[in-house]
Amino acid sequence: MPTRLMQWRFTKPRPAPPRRGEHCQPAENELSCTDRGLGGLRTIPGTDLSRCRLAAFGKVAAHLSWQNDDPLRTRQLRSLSRSVVINQLLFTAGHSLTSGGFLAYFAADSGAAARPGMMAWVLALPELLGLLAVTTPLVLGWARNKKRLFLWASLGARAALLLIPLAVWQAWFPPLTVLLAGMVLAGICQAIAFTAYLSWLSDLAPEQSWGRFFSRRNMAQLAVLLIIPFLAALLRDWLKTSGYSVDFRMAVYAGTFCMGNMLQLLSLQPLLKWPAFIAAGPHRAHAAETAPVVWPVPRGSFVRVMLFSCWLAFFQGMTQTAFFLQGYRQLQLSLTVFFLLQGTMYLLQIPATWGAGRWSDLRGNRDLLMASTVVVSLAMLFWLATLRGHWAWLWGAYVLWGGFGAVNLTLQNLVLRVVPRHRNTLAIALYRFGPGFIAGLTGLVGGFWLERELNAEHAWSVWGSQVSPFFVLFAVSFLGRLLAPLILWGVREPEHHGP
Repeated sequence: MPTRLMQWRFTKPRPAPPRRGEHCQPAENELSCTDRGLGGLRTIPGTDLSRCRLAAFGKVAAHLSWQNDDPLRTRQLRSLSRSVVINQLLFTAGHSLTSGGFLAYFAADSGAAARPGMMAWVLALPELLGLLAVTTPLVLGWARNKKRLFLWASLGARAALLLIPLAVWQAWFPPLTVLLAGMVLAGICQAIAFTAYLSWLSDLAPEQSWGRFFSRRNMAQLAVLLIIPFLAALLRDWLKTSGYSVDFRMAVYAGTFCMGNMLQLLSLQPLLKWPAFIAAGPHRAHAAETAPVVWPVPRGSFVRVMLFSCWLAFFQGMTQTAFFLQGYRQLQLSLTVFFLLQGTMYLLQIPATWGAGRWSDLRGNRDLLMASTVVVSLAMLFWLATLRGHWAWLWGAYVLWGGFGAVNLTLQNLVLRVVPRHRNTLAIALYRFGPGFIAGLTGLVGGFWLERELNAEHAWSVWGSQVSPFFVLFAVSFLGRLLAPLILWGVREPEHHGP
């Protein structure tokens, strides 16, 4: 791979560079630079740029330079963005064939639909396991850098996912037990991999371009979700109605699942060429470890963002089993119709993500996050309307959920901007998987409560009128979602300088 070194503009005589093994000394009011050592690039905060160089060991890797006056900046950012987009296209294509609605409908056909409690476990387990991503900073010290940890954890997740298609053929354990075991192991590895991945990308990309950079990644993900899940749904519905034997249908499912797993494995290749930053582990004493952690804004802003995320997750999670059962059992939606609705949502999320990325780089994230949260919360009104038995109301809900393109991007960027940039793995794990854990718990509670109420002899009544337990969950969730943006009023973003 061709290499190009950073080019600096010097305004004073150039002192002698440090010898190999020596660290650059901190200088006040200077930016950070990097020095290449064994195993990758290590970040040295606060170092004098005029004393830093790239010390090559073996083959010198291209170094990313994001100074506004560097002529390589735009070209490097576009190259990095292309690699991330290709990675996301392949990973999302594979992930859509190994999780989500495809996996949920397979579990439902395996007997989980007749047991809402078991279905609640299938839907909630990925969110519950994600909280183990808080161990990422500890594992990072052992793995030495974020890139290596991302690759190792991704390989572990791919291996664990093989247990799920094996559940079709093995005869020693109940299929749902093996399926859940595969979900547990893969969920743990994938949560750690994602945390290392997002933190690594935030190191590589310039902060002033995070909005547009991550919006391209998100739009690539949404573009795939428009096509692959729908094609998988058509395949499943065709197999179900074509008269083929159960064994043949399960064999086709297992083959499709393995193909999805292979696509996720291939998604790692485009990222291999980009450099790794040495992690600040407990056994690696260098300047980056001893430097104090400086928060760009008071920590209370991160606490408020976390409180907002957890509050929203609580009220969103309580309806996840109710959504599935309302569509699958009450409205009897086919998987094809389900993916058509999802495709509409993803199609609308693409322009929402594009606009949010540019707004984020120009004006910040908090205000747009508050407004878009209100918009997506109004979708619950359409779910309440479906209780009369007309599934067409769901089109309104999924159209409004197109606003999640803005919610997801601005929430992620807001978290990255209010925490220390190069020590953000714990903050990313808490933001990404802490609320998911809460959503998983409330999803379990909501699922078991719904199962009990559906089998109860008495019925709920409001002002003398009988209402279904679905109405209770939908109404409570709607009020909670609508109040969530008020928590963000006290959040302060760092001063924004634009792209």
